[in-house]
Amino acid sequence: MTNILRIIDGINKGIRVFIAFSLGIMSIVIVTQVISRYFFGHAFTWAEEVSRYLMVWSVFLGAALALRTQSLIALEIIAEKLSIGAKRGLKIIVYFIGLVFFIILFVKGLEIIGNVKFQRSPALQISMSFPYLGIPVGAAALILNSIAVLIELMQGKTPPKSEEV
Repeated sequence: MTNILRIIDGINKGIRVFIAFSLGIMSIVIVTQVISRYFFGHAFTWAEEVSRYLMVWSVFLGAALALRTQSLIALEIIAEKLSIGAKRGLKIIVYFIGLVFFIILFVKGLEIIGNVKFQRSPALQISMSFPYLGIPVGAAALILNSIAVLIELMQGKTPPKSEEV
């Protein structure tokens, strides 16, 4: 089980690098767009699309990292009233339900890619399957991280801090 967690955390390090890279590119594109429009009166037609698509990918993959560290927003009024063992059992149920949802999201994301593969984005003229690929890739990362959290909960371990993932 420890090897599985190590592999998932290794994948998460790659995801973290991708998110940092995409947020950096997105920031550069947006700042360049603002400067170009303000000082030169010229707007890049592709800048908004690049930023939007990178944001979609970053959100899906960032959600997977947040899930791994159990940092997602949660309503824990009921859980606070429970004993430690019951709280852990409730979390296992919640993460299992989430895992089922992420599997459905993965399957439906693949279906969407099949439906949009011949469509082109307006400015970049790339296949819309590339932006929509963020859905199943993000769902796959969410599935892996759900499995990691479930393993740790069943072993009674605490999740890693966001700096450790």
